[in-house]
Amino acid sequence: MKFRLLKSAFSVSIIAIAAPILANSQAFAQTPSFFCGAAGGRPATIAVQQGKNIPVILWVADNYFNESGEDAITRCTRVSGILNNSQGQGSWDNIVTAGASASGQLIICAANPQDGSCRLLYQVPKGQNPEQARQELLRRVKNPNVSVSPVKVN
Repeated sequence: MKFRLLKSAFSVSIIAIAAPILANSQAFAQTPSFFCGAAGGRPATIAVQQGKNIPVILWVADNYFNESGEDAITRCTRVSGILNNSQGQGSWDNIVTAGASASGQLIICAANPQDGSCRLLYQVPKGQNPEQARQELLRRVKNPNVSVSPVKVN
């Protein structure tokens, strides 16, 4: 009888310790990771969340931003890495910013909180407000969703 009581108390203790750990691991599982893959035959920055691959940015043009000198696959790979490295540095609202390049081109970038630098993600699509472009990307990286089409970078 004492053994059963001891066994039950031990089981309850294990559950009490494990429950918060499991709850926190589920929160981490919901944080997306990013990689460069393909969607619709084009390079795409893809978020992996809860086992689903969700395109976030579709890289349509091969050399969309002359100043970068990079093709779509190279930019896709770099941006995916920037997004992965940025997510642990604070709120997405403080990381994803709109700015201007040295030549005055409107761009979306990822702020580096350590040195204040702006890591180029992509050029704001022609005719679009930079803050609107920023908000569209934020909506996709904060909560990747298959029902929301990716940002298309021409």
